[in-house]
Amino acid sequence: MRYTNLISDMKKHTVLFVILFTVFFSYPVRGQIIDKTLNNANLYKEYFFLDPLVFYDKDSTGGKLDLYIEILQQNLMFKKNSATGDFEANLDFVIAIKNSKNSIVVNQANTELVSIPKSDIKRIEDRSYFSLKQFNLPPEYYTINFTLRDKNNNTEYKKDVSFAVKERGIDNLFFSDVMLLSDVKVGAGKEKEITPLVNNNVGSLKEFYFFFEVISKYDTAVNRAYYYKITDDKSKTLYQDTLTCEFLPGVNQIFQKIPTDNLYIGNFKLEVYDSRALHTGKYFTYKWGNIPVNMNDIDLAINQLVYIASEDELDKIKEGKTKEERQRRFVKFWRDKDPSPKTPKNELMMEYYNRIKIANERYSHYVEGWKTDMGMVFIIFGNPGNIERHPFDGNSKPYEIWDYYNVNRQFIFIDDSGYGDYRLLTPIWDERTKIRY
Repeated sequence: MRYTNLISDMKKHTVLFVILFTVFFSYPVRGQIIDKTLNNANLYKEYFFLDPLVFYDKDSTGGKLDLYIEILQQNLMFKKNSATGDFEANLDFVIAIKNSKNSIVVNQANTELVSIPKSDIKRIEDRSYFSLKQFNLPPEYYTINFTLRDKNNNTEYKKDVSFAVKERGIDNLFFSDVMLLSDVKVGAGKEKEITPLVNNNVGSLKEFYFFFEVISKYDTAVNRAYYYKITDDKSKTLYQDTLTCEFLPGVNQIFQKIPTDNLYIGNFKLEVYDSRALHTGKYFTYKWGNIPVNMNDIDLAINQLVYIASEDELDKIKEGKTKEERQRRFVKFWRDKDPSPKTPKNELMMEYYNRIKIANERYSHYVEGWKTDMGMVFIIFGNPGNIERHPFDGNSKPYEIWDYYNVNRQFIFIDDSGYGDYRLLTPIWDERTKIRY
């Protein structure tokens, strides 16, 4: 979702689309479902995401909370509006903000209508509904108790998220926290159009941006050099670089692009610092949406690439010295083959591993189904157009004939052992790496 018009209407800046925020670095930005008695709820499933962002004015002592809300449309119940023909979901948001003394400082209820044209109802799986709520708050530590209620099916979900509005110190440079962006575009008038990454998951991106603001109390321009780095949950540094900035008096916006080539499935931390202190940062994740394999058994998933990867491609992935490196090369392999790279799903990958799953169910005997000749043909070509089965034809051994009319191919399998181990009469090594889907 792009917020250009939304934000520019709310606040005018030299940069048209500037979203100012701070999430105090030591606090998590992704809440968890806390209601353990949810009806019909998978407690390990994300139904929505919250990103509380606090920005600061030059002369204000407090901050403005921008609470970004992303709701996955596939989790909502839509009902058809007989008058318009559109499908609608009716939602209630209840936002309760408590300070460090557990006193409620904000208690707001909101009702919103999510409307989808009939033509789009079948495509909601990869779509989200976004909302933005704003609050002015004094410096403090806070917790948001957020409740989402789907009125169409009377289902309720809850999350808690912590954040802080920071005290102004004596330093002449005051940093906001980091906001993650999936895209940044510059308009004809030099205004910036940004796409917030509310779920803080960079797994579907080849690159992402981070953004923060620095308020300068100096009367003239000053130049400063900072470092930024990304570390994993074991404190291993995966990315590090220098950030050279010129700060003018007042509010300054900083944008920086980062590739995801060195990242792998897991949790990460972004830090911006100098020799004196850590100034700002952000926690984020790298999760590949709808990934159909167990990344803890990455070597099996790599071995199963045999029917779609070339020998050189497979060797390169296997040569990774660590599990993380092999995982990273595995992800890159599939990302390069993604037929729709701008969507969260990799349809080719989903189809490929779904065929492996089916092959294991249909053709396993003393070896896994994906390793058998029938499994191989099924994985590469899919379901045959026709199958002739001959289990007991006179004195001949059991055999099957598979016809693929769409590619004008026929495959004959013979069970020499009599124990269901059907082998191809003619090998098809030339067809590998040409999976049809």
